[in-house]
Amino acid sequence: MTDVKLPRDRLDAGSSANIQWLPFRIRIASSDEDIHKAVAVRTQAYGLRVPGMETVLKDPEPDDYRDDAVLLIAESKEDGQVLGSLRLITNATHPLFLEQEVALPAAFKGCRLLEGWRLTVLNSEQARMVTAALCKSLFEISLRCDIDYVLAAARPPVDRIYRSMQFKDALAGEKLVLSNTLNIPHGLYYIPVREAATLWRIAKWPLYPFMALTKHPDIEIDHDVVRRRFHPVSLLNGGVASHNITV
Repeated sequence: MTDVKLPRDRLDAGSSANIQWLPFRIRIASSDEDIHKAVAVRTQAYGLRVPGMETVLKDPEPDDYRDDAVLLIAESKEDGQVLGSLRLITNATHPLFLEQEVALPAAFKGCRLLEGWRLTVLNSEQARMVTAALCKSLFEISLRCDIDYVLAAARPPVDRIYRSMQFKDALAGEKLVLSNTLNIPHGLYYIPVREAATLWRIAKWPLYPFMALTKHPDIEIDHDVVRRRFHPVSLLNGGVASHNITV
């Protein structure tokens, strides 16, 4: 895998001195055991905050096994425990789940979109750093896959995470009633990937240095796997030919 040097204001733009080692690693789930460990955290996290969701999420979802999806996990270096997870799916070969739930604004037509689902983190003293590292991984993948916009549906108070990251409301305050989350109203939020780091810097977001100016060797994303799963052949929501992934 070729190391990509990104310009200033973009992820991992820091010098060799700006290296931070984490007590966990971020990687792509590669086995059924990985998936079930991630599901256990997902069930626990959702069950604490959304009564009834622990039953809905007690087993892996079909999307966890999709050939065109990437399930990221944060794994403790000490004992291998999964501390959090995030599932990523693009519209390269199939419409997004969100497109089945709502008509996306016309501005997204013909764009390369990625949706993040089931962001869940184990309640621990490392929780905030795990969340930040999973989100950084999402943006690293999005940049290398030439994604135009990241979309995320979130309910209060989780929506604060996305708002703090400078995601904007895609539906001008309208809420989605999501069929895969007990019909609980969610907001729909988006951010332009190539502008994200600049938005963080201008907003003086406290995590901007972590996200954009620091190298994290423990984010061990296998971009060959991502290429195989996300390589865009055609776009269904507009039929626009897409670029190759640069790694």
